[in-house]
Amino acid sequence: MNKKKIIGTAVAVVIIGAIVAAIVINAINSQFRYNEDGQTGNSTGNLYNGGLFCEYEGYVYFANPEDENSLYRMKSDGTEVEKLHSDTVSYIQVMNDYIYYIRRNPIQEGAVIHGTLYGIYRLEIGEDVPEKVYNGLVETMVICGNYIYFTAYDDVNLIRLRCIKVDGEELKDVSELDYMPIAVSGDTYYFPNVEDNHNLMYIDAGTTEIYTSSYGNFYMPSFTDKYIYYIDLDNDMKLTRVSLRSNEAEVLDEGKCINYNVSEKEDLVFYQLENGDEHKLACMKMNGSDKKVVAEGNYTGIHITQKYTYYYKIVSADDKELYRVDNDNYTIQKVNFEKTD
Repeated sequence: MNKKKIIGTAVAVVIIGAIVAAIVINAINSQFRYNEDGQTGNSTGNLYNGGLFCEYEGYVYFANPEDENSLYRMKSDGTEVEKLHSDTVSYIQVMNDYIYYIRRNPIQEGAVIHGTLYGIYRLEIGEDVPEKVYNGLVETMVICGNYIYFTAYDDVNLIRLRCIKVDGEELKDVSELDYMPIAVSGDTYYFPNVEDNHNLMYIDAGTTEIYTSSYGNFYMPSFTDKYIYYIDLDNDMKLTRVSLRSNEAEVLDEGKCINYNVSEKEDLVFYQLENGDEHKLACMKMNGSDKKVVAEGNYTGIHITQKYTYYYKIVSADDKELYRVDNDNYTIQKVNFEKTD
């Protein structure tokens, strides 16, 4: 074989090798990424408050109230705000560079409905087109590992609990009762028995069998490493925690709590109190110490991130204003995110 043929063959081999490598790399990159067992994509407290803010690897992904709750993101310090998609979103959960959310887009006048206004969708970070996981009206959802438990309804069925894998496969009906399995610990979802007694129920990821975990009158249970936090319906809605080791309950605040969010990472609890005419947003350490009044009035949608806690002031039945408080010095700012293209 002469020298030219040898060089030509070598070049061809290199080119073919490069093509094969590119195909393999593309195939690897295009493969769907499953989650580790027990992995979650947002905190329990944030999901109880609608999942409108979710922190992931230095960014906060959020529903922008100035743009019909479209999907945006910003740096954790509130800078570099950018729009990711025009979908109206809630229950945002970010895992393995996928943004999962409930889509509930408004019906535009004169629009033809093709069944794509609602559902559970997944948008890969850096991409423009979301992928459908489930099509239909969805009220709430939570992801643990590779399973999504969600409440859904349609024209025929009242709201019910369903389960689907994060890849959109293995759709299952779980219960016809309005259970809301938001709290996650390990590979298990926890929720109150809304049928009659508010005992703490649980279901293992990927299954449909529901069991009783603890007896009590629980509302909004949240698990941390050592405690279950909850609003005690048997004790005038006092914010309480119970030790997972000793099973001893401890009241954290004597006021009537109607909503709260606990962040183990930030060692903070923010909670809304309503005692007669006295309504206020307060905060404290997780052990009940260092109590502070954040703001007087009626507030909802409490979301805790590393630097800020975001919340909505209820102005009227149809009007809310977004605020945030610095988790270190408790400085309050009114927030108006600009609408971008």
